[in-house]
Amino acid sequence: MTVQFLTRAFVASRKLNESSRKIGSLKRFFFASSTDHTTLLSNATAHRVLQNESNPNGPRKYILVPDGTPLDLAKKVDKLHLARLSADGSLIFHAKVVQRSLGSHAYVCKPLLEMALTDASSQGEAPQALASLEGLCKAISDAIKHEGQDVDNNGSNIPSMLAALKGNDVDSYEAIKSIATGIPREGHSVVGQGTYRDGEQGWKELAKEYVSSGLSIEAQLYLTNGGKLIGIEHLADMSREGLMDAGGSLAKFQF
Repeated sequence: MTVQFLTRAFVASRKLNESSRKIGSLKRFFFASSTDHTTLLSNATAHRVLQNESNPNGPRKYILVPDGTPLDLAKKVDKLHLARLSADGSLIFHAKVVQRSLGSHAYVCKPLLEMALTDASSQGEAPQALASLEGLCKAISDAIKHEGQDVDNNGSNIPSMLAALKGNDVDSYEAIKSIATGIPREGHSVVGQGTYRDGEQGWKELAKEYVSSGLSIEAQLYLTNGGKLIGIEHLADMSREGLMDAGGSLAKFQF
């Protein structure tokens, strides 16, 4: 799949959420103070919500809501969701645990992913998924900040990889540093296309390490449910959040 297709899918997902955002300030009236998360999840209901009823394979959303929640209301008020996930054709993305105290993506979003995989497989293609790499920029910038210090790296080899880059390919290292921190390289006024180009290969390797180390919560959902990492999509998410969190990168999986 092309980066352009991935971008269109993300845009479609955002449009699908617009109506719920408009009235998302409505008061929540249940479960917010509940501590019985196991019962809440075991009784929760998963729904498929189509953007276009005449195109069941097009943009769609999967939502997990507490038992007894009216679907019409859940479609309008996203704060009622326990978790949600989006898909378009055989592509799955944007998994999110809305009520974070319930647990990890791998646990809470699993029923939504299972439903989405069944639907995606019906297309006759192997389902694929995209995971955001939230926290990648911070992990890299922290490793640069604490270079040479004895700190907890959460089992990641990112610091040693950066050290190797700094010694062997200073241009790539400086580009990666700029992408992660948002500070332009010396002699540059912005973090522009040239910076992303110079740092691309090294950034992809760091992103793979971030996923392999279990640091991407959405990637863990796919990895623990049969997904195989097949690559890093460079500059696939050009939103402000995507660039600030992960330098625009997304992890791609196949099932």
